[in-house]
Amino acid sequence: MPPVIRQITAPHAVLLEEARAGVPQTSEMLRGEVFHVLEERDGWFRVENGFDGHVGWLPPDTPQAEPVITTHRVRALRADLHPAPTHKAPPVGTLSVGSLLRLDGRAENGWVGVGDGLWVFAKWLEPIDAPPARDHIATALRFLETPYVWGGRSAFGIDCSGLVLTAMAAAGVVSHHSSGMQRKDDRLGAWISDDGRDVAFQYGDIVFFPGHVGLMLDDRHLLHATVFTMSVVVEPLADVVARAEIINGVRRP
Repeated sequence: MPPVIRQITAPHAVLLEEARAGVPQTSEMLRGEVFHVLEERDGWFRVENGFDGHVGWLPPDTPQAEPVITTHRVRALRADLHPAPTHKAPPVGTLSVGSLLRLDGRAENGWVGVGDGLWVFAKWLEPIDAPPARDHIATALRFLETPYVWGGRSAFGIDCSGLVLTAMAAAGVVSHHSSGMQRKDDRLGAWISDDGRDVAFQYGDIVFFPGHVGLMLDDRHLLHATVFTMSVVVEPLADVVARAEIINGVRRP
């Protein structure tokens, strides 16, 4: 029997660790992402996200459809969906950066149609085959002050490994939504230290702690999504180390 392949049509969708409400979110999917159905249980679907291979349970009634080929990606941090091609039409939904869309051929006054009668401002989009970003830190900085959400990887909420995953994916390197798996992933760069001692930290370094990860802005400051502030912030690395107690790895993309 061929695998069942579906596509998210909601602005975003949660993936949970078990097939029941009230359990922790482990990741999320964005509009236009394709997934494989691995198992069905009372309306819940255990799925594998085609974007990063993450496996989790998709709640019942999550908007989805047969896959269509997407043509464009949201490049703005957030992009509103409007019912008419004008800024005066109140938005009816919002997409996160990285969401995938298929344009329907309508174009008017700088707006483009995306199906269901909805419109997006064209300058918020880029072709799906646009070159990768050259600077993963510049991408991560766009998420400053975004709320911390466990298992999040969108402009609506993001966690520490979600921030690294998103920043590196924009630069063309898709990893895992797990700091532990990222720590082991050679695609994210050369392993330069087991403990951070005697490291001359550089812009862009990925620093790992037990259960946590962040990105260096310079030799002293870490950009990360943290429960300490429940947001994406920049802090002195020394302050983060004092709370985490140890660094357990450094990669240099």
